[in-house]
Order: sequence, then structure tokens, then C-alpha cells
Amino acid sequence: MKKILVVGQGGRESSIAKRLAEDSIVFAVMAHKNPTLVRYVNCSGGKYLICSPNDGEAIARFATENSVDLVFVNSDEPLASGVVDVLMSHGIHTVGPTRAGAQIEWDKEYAIKLMHKKFPEFTPEFWIVSNEESLTAAFDEIQKMSLEIVVKPQGLSGGKGVKVMGVHLANLMAAEEYTRKLLSDRPDESVILVEKIEGVEFTLMVLTDGVSVLRPPATYDYPYRFDGDTGPGTGGMGSFNDRCLPLPFMTQVDYDQCLNIAIEILQVIRAENRHFNGVLNTGFFITEKGLKFLEFNARFGDPECMNIMSVLDGSLSSLLNDIDCKTLTNTSARFMNQASVVKYLVSPDYALKNGERHEFEMDIDAIERMGVDIFFSSAVEIEINRFVTIGNSRCVALVARSNSIQSACDQVETAIRKHVRGPLDWRTDVGSEYKNLNVYKDRIYIT
Repeated sequence: MKKILVVGQGGRESSIAKRLAEDSIVFAVMAHKNPTLVRYVNCSGGKYLICSPNDGEAIARFATENSVDLVFVNSDEPLASGVVDVLMSHGIHTVGPTRAGAQIEWDKEYAIKLMHKKFPEFTPEFWIVSNEESLTAAFDEIQKMSLEIVVKPQGLSGGKGVKVMGVHLANLMAAEEYTRKLLSDRPDESVILVEKIEGVEFTLMVLTDGVSVLRPPATYDYPYRFDGDTGPGTGGMGSFNDRCLPLPFMTQVDYDQCLNIAIEILQVIRAENRHFNGVLNTGFFITEKGLKFLEFNARFGDPECMNIMSVLDGSLSSLLNDIDCKTLTNTSARFMNQASVVKYLVSPDYALKNGERHEFEMDIDAIERMGVDIFFSSAVEIEINRFVTIGNSRCVALVARSNSIQSACDQVETAIRKHVRGPLDWRTDVGSEYKNLNVYKDRIYIT
């Protein structure tokens, strides 16, 4: 059996560890004792290390001491910190892009300029602001064009630094004030101002060995804190996929265009001699005029990774081996003809303020007997079925797979209401309101 090391401690890494434990010995590096990771490390006969997932040298030592065969680095901060670079310098087989490869995520200016160069027809209007002069010029132009915009820090912000006019920013003046604050807080970074797009957002997380790609189902994420897509932005309160590759509100043309964009962007990355394998996560809007670009990520999304792990039909360890060996084909893995729904339970203070620790109870056995998986993130166990939140983040995700999105949603909702006790919040509309998403039937497709 292969020894495979997972780096990170979120729900995403928990779902990866569960699948790896089916036929591998799982090792983990995590910042705290995530109950799910500890469970699958122990049951597979592996070991775990509590340390920063950004400490490449510590991870390399742990991997070497335990003769690990492969390391999977699939989280934004470790990738941006160059953990893959350190592991590769020690001769350790690793799935995940180097820091240069991951620039497509940690540098939004690089990403949108690359997208505009290759696919201007899919790229919204944007401005790069780095000082007071460029700020004034950009907002003068935006005002003349009568546009609403989205304000994005250049670097990583965990889904919480991006602000949208009409949702988080009352008007153009508020957007300008926020832009100025970002420039002051992050003097070494620019700010990206992007035309606000009206449409339906989705992601396609393409698996790649750097040359070949594997097509997974598209996913839909709920990035706002409260039901009805209100409140501050978050790392994601839940997500779903459908039984087929496109989502209910997509066409096959939407899916194929997005896939083609991902393939061509990977070709550019390769031509620039940037090492990239693992996952190219592409975010787009469906609009009346077709696709519009949102963002790139260099790894699985969290929570969307849990959807993909839920419907993956086959061995994850074999898939990662094919990626590492550059032998990926369209038969390296298949995906079940089923839908899945993820709902995150969060601290009541999540994305709102610095909160206190909250204790809660979950009947793990009862939930799993219902066919619902449990993936812990920012919580630790204090005794059997009793847990406490740590930090101010998402605590634990519940995931169900079924023949329809609504059925999977109902499974998760029932499990929460029957078997979870304590002051946790969740979005009740995750997976239940997808039929109300705007569907653009008579669209102009860009070919």
C-alpha cells in the first residue's frame, strides 16, 4: 500500500483523507487535531504531525522520516508559500503546483491579464490600481461607464477580502474608499477592480498532470454567509453537483467552453516553464451573452472538493499516482451518475466578528447510518460526540450523495436537525433553491 501525505486541516483535506484511506496508508500535516483526519490516519495505520501546513521543511522531514511515497498539497496558503518547491527540492514526489505555477491563484493581476490576453471575449472590464494616480483614473473611467464593480485584493484573502457593489459596498464612493484602504493595508500589492457581472456562478475543477486533463462534474458554491445570498463573503457555506457534468442551469456548450479555456490556460502555464499539476479550478459566470471569467484557483475548492470526492468512482490514490507520473488519461477515474450536496456548519460569529469557542454535539454514528458523511474542519473533539470550535471559521461539513440534488439536500438537512445540538449556524437553502437560479435560455454563445 502506498503512503500518501495530505497537507492541511480543512473539510477538503478530510474528504481527501477518507478516500485515500480506502487503499492507502494516510499521513497528515495539520495545524490542529482535526477529528476526521485523525480518524483516517489512525485507521489506515499512518501518522500525523501538528505543525503549520506552510512549513515546507518540517513537512519534508516528516515525509522523509516516514518514507512517504507521495504528498498532496492542495490548499492556497501552502501553495503560495512554496511548500511544493521545498518538497521537490528534497526529491519528494508531490502533486500540486509550485509557487510559480500557483501564481494564477495568489496573484489576481497575473490571472486576469493572462485570461484577457488569451480570451478577451470572456473577460470582464478590469482596472489595476497600485497608487493614488491610477486609483483616480480608474474610478473616473468607471463612473463615465456607469458600471458597478467588484473590488479584489491582489493576493489571497480566503474569500473574505473581495467586496461587491450592491452587496457589500453601497455605491462607487464606498468602493473607492475600500480600494484606498486596501492599498494602505497592503502597500506592496495592487488592487483589481472588475466589472460586476450579473449571472450565475459555477466552477469547473479540472484535474491535470500538466498536459492531460480529467473532466469532473461542475459545481455550484454558496459564497455568502446567510440564506438568499446575503451577508459577508465567506470561504463557502455549501455546494452541490448534479448527476451529469453540467449543472441544471448550464448547457453542454457552457461546460465545453470552460473546459477548453482551462486546457489552453494550462498550455500557457506550461509554455512559461511553470510546474503545474493537480487541479486548475476555474470560476465563471453564465450570463445572457455566455460565459464571463471570475477567477482561477490552483487547487480544489473547499467545499466543492467534497462533492468531487463524494462522486469519484474509483481509487483516489491511483488517480494521484497517474498525475504524478504524467500518465493521466480520461479513464484514470470516473464519476458516479449522482448528485451530492455539502452543507457547512459554522460558528455563529463566522465572517462577522472574532468569536468565542462554542461547544456542540453530533451523533456521529447516527448521521453516518443515514448515509451522510462528516468532514471536520475548525473544531476539535473534547469527548465522544462532543466538540468545540476553534478560531472563527467553518466547523464541520455534512455531505450526502443521491439521485437528485433535492434528495441529497434533504438527507443533510434531516441529519443536522436530528443529530446536531449546539449554537452552530448553516444555510438552509444550500441545495434546495437551485431551481430558482436565473436560467438564460436564449443566449449568444461566443465561439
